[in-house]
Amino acid sequence: MSTCFADAEVSREPLPVCLTKDSNGLVSLLDFMRLLKPEAIVQTARTLWIIGAVFPPADHEDYKHRVARLRRELEDCFTLCDDLDLPISKMKISGVLATMATPSLATQSILERSCSLVTQTMCEEMSLRKYFEIRQDRTKYFIDTQVPFGEEVSSSFPSTTFDAGEAMRCYALGRSTACVFHLMRVLEIVLAVFARRFSIQSDHTNWHNVIEGIEKAVRNMGSDQNKPSNWKDQQEFFSQAASNFMFIKDAWRNYTAHARAKYTEDEAETLLINVRAFTQKLAAQLHE
Repeated sequence: MSTCFADAEVSREPLPVCLTKDSNGLVSLLDFMRLLKPEAIVQTARTLWIIGAVFPPADHEDYKHRVARLRRELEDCFTLCDDLDLPISKMKISGVLATMATPSLATQSILERSCSLVTQTMCEEMSLRKYFEIRQDRTKYFIDTQVPFGEEVSSSFPSTTFDAGEAMRCYALGRSTACVFHLMRVLEIVLAVFARRFSIQSDHTNWHNVIEGIEKAVRNMGSDQNKPSNWKDQQEFFSQAASNFMFIKDAWRNYTAHARAKYTEDEAETLLINVRAFTQKLAAQLHE
């Protein structure tokens, strides 16, 4: 057996849903093999099948030896089921061990059926455990970081961190429309910050009115007596930003907010890249 499996430390605690204590919940194939121990499952099932299939009658000279071996195998199997959190299988094994404690009840036919029942129950119970594999090229999107869109975005717009992270994880999981939904929530937060920069009311106001208010304020920057020396550069920057928001509103936000569209993985990926780049650009001039 490879040392990477033989040397692995396996907890005796029942497995959590995500299998590991890693904060991002991801499990590598090696983690999976170490924790679920498929070689032990196969060996246990094979041994119980062999013992049950050729169990001798009670008057056979090898009968007691086989019973003792079966008890050891069932006890090991009980421990394995405990490791894998298979409670029904554990109950079946406990029942067989209780039966074996009374020799008169542990007949050849009972023990044969019991071995078959234990392996069948383990297979059925394990079939109920489902796992989702993330494509290798999308693993990076699922990793749970505190800065999903970069340090500057998380610093300038900390309220976007949750939805930015969820957008990336939804994309990694193939939930394209959900990804777009979270991206619109990111932009809504940034738009509110943008509106406050020009004292535009954004609460309970639709995007169109907010953006129009911003555009008007940007056009009037030159008439502000307290305008900064680089106001023309800022005016150009904010004018382009407002135009981009209006485009996003018409092309994406309206359809997402009113549940009129479903998005493909390619569309979600394109928007994810663009929204990340857009928020990174805005983070240089706007702050919560």
